[in-house]
Amino acid sequence: MASAPEQLIQQTTRHQVFLERLKTSDANKYASFLREIDKDIGRRLAGRNITAFTRARLETLLDNVKKDITIIQNDWRKTVNADVRDLAVYEAEFEIRSLNQVVDYDFILPNTNQLISAVNINPLSVEGPDRGKLLEPFMREWTGKTADRVSGAISAGYYQGQTTNQILQTIRGTRAQGFTDGLLAMSNKDASLMTRTALQHSASQAREEVWKANKEIVKKVRWVSTLDSRTSQICQSLDGQEYLVNKGPRPPIHIGCRSSVVAVLDDRFKFLDEGATRFARGPQGAGSVDAKQTYYGWLKQQPQKFQNAAIGPKRAKLLREGGISAERFAELQLGKTFEPLTLKEMRNLDPLAFERAGI
Repeated sequence: MASAPEQLIQQTTRHQVFLERLKTSDANKYASFLREIDKDIGRRLAGRNITAFTRARLETLLDNVKKDITIIQNDWRKTVNADVRDLAVYEAEFEIRSLNQVVDYDFILPNTNQLISAVNINPLSVEGPDRGKLLEPFMREWTGKTADRVSGAISAGYYQGQTTNQILQTIRGTRAQGFTDGLLAMSNKDASLMTRTALQHSASQAREEVWKANKEIVKKVRWVSTLDSRTSQICQSLDGQEYLVNKGPRPPIHIGCRSSVVAVLDDRFKFLDEGATRFARGPQGAGSVDAKQTYYGWLKQQPQKFQNAAIGPKRAKLLREGGISAERFAELQLGKTFEPLTLKEMRNLDPLAFERAGI
């Protein structure tokens, strides 16, 4: 049976930590663009009694504000796009280096055009309303939210008779809350999530191109989720699942996804999997577990308090007392298109397990 060698799993896990740091660094770049937006809004509104505006003058103001914000957000999107392109090249080269540390083979490196094309023409796997979108439309829609929010706040303030300062406070937030309660704070969060998702997509697609170019060695890919209490329900359930190259879901499976996939090599290299381990972070701190251990198999061995924090008290009770395997528990978590299921939907699939657990 084809397997993912321990060294590949460890290298990929360590590399994902690096990637998360890169995501944070890139997301932090948005601060300067946000200050520019804030400055522009202040310039447009300061010293004006908006409630005295005619409807036509208000529409002109809203149009100018949206145009200004759109220009700034477009500049931000160009910055992210440049990083996405650079990361695609880096990730492909990383995957080649990673494979070469495990297998002595003349691996094929796709050219830059192939990598960039894959990132742009392959749709996102994220669940929800963004599922199946291409990267550019996805980024454009997320960056477009700021202009809509700000113009909406100005328009609502006009009709509600608010002062300019009140409108600005809605947009900027309050000093007492550290300006975390304003619309621009929401835009900052959006920018971070959009950036993290775009970079994860770039990394996944670039590495996929390497696997496609080397299918005589790389037969499948294995989903590797982070073993900690922050992992999402969908990633918990996909952990350990294997898919053919260019088939099945790939990270990011949701906005802000931290999961990765690792190459599963031809049967000739299964000896490399002996004694394999992977990193985990439980209530007692960091450690190692068997590489074949899945998220729910690992979670089943954790204290009840940790289980409750990770998946909720009822699901944790079902995992402990439902008389089902970790694999069956994972099957109950997701629908056919990988959408997370509710407890009610899970009960319909396996009522006996719920009865045994007393839920």
